[in-house]
Amino acid sequence: MKTIYKFLSFTFALAILSLSVVSCSKSSIADEDALYDIKEGIDRTKIWVPTNG
Repeated sequence: MKTIYKFLSFTFALAILSLSVVSCSKSSIADEDALYDIKEGIDRTKIWVPTNG
């Protein structure tokens, strides 16, 4: 019975630890990604628009 209590206590502590680690992580990694950081604008001379639209 003691081994079951120790096992459940360890599992509960591990679950609390993993929840706290996940909740303290950043909400969005993509905010820091260079792909979403557009410094220059769109070059309108390189956009091709069809004549009917």
